[in-house]
Amino acid sequence: MGLHSSRFCGLPYSARGFTLLELMFAIAIAAVILAVGAPSFAEFRRNARLTSVANDFLAATQLARTEAIKRRTTVSICPSSSASSNAPACDSADFGGWIIFEDSDRSCTREAAEAVIGGEAPINDAGVSDTFRVTAAANGGCVSIASTGYVDDRAALPSLTRIVYCDARGIAGQGGSNRADARALAVDANGRARITREADVISAWGIDCP
Repeated sequence: MGLHSSRFCGLPYSARGFTLLELMFAIAIAAVILAVGAPSFAEFRRNARLTSVANDFLAATQLARTEAIKRRTTVSICPSSSASSNAPACDSADFGGWIIFEDSDRSCTREAAEAVIGGEAPINDAGVSDTFRVTAAANGGCVSIASTGYVDDRAALPSLTRIVYCDARGIAGQGGSNRADARALAVDANGRARITREADVISAWGIDCP
């Protein structure tokens, strides 16, 4: 092998790697893609959080209704910041966390002897930035479902019928449309709940969020 021989000897120029100019061009394209994609990914995360929380609360109302009929007693959902503790209790927190429990005395407050059926720990922990923080606003302090499956209108507190989950973007429609950034639930008198994203419908409820 001669002094000037190389393992690249005989290979075409294009097979020897990138030039500095080509590398800089590739980095510039990647930077543009990242700049365009980063905001879209942030919006995706915000929307995913709202959808997840709204769906979880919807599932909680469905579970409460099923269990009320099965157990033949009132089952309530109250806001709670201690859902994952050994002794979960209702408190003044918003519905970012909650517990589902047998509410035999219809007080909308869990007593020690009342069984806990399920719950959701607060989603806004200390590490959540304001950008991704989800706020809950409702027109009542609990959901109470009677053994008939209907909303229990004889409970100590009026059962909520409307709840809105939003972030810093609020309720307004996206890009001037009627599709809201927020997710909202309506609990009908028959105990069934549904989700809506119609901005005009949510605004008509008169619930400010955040």
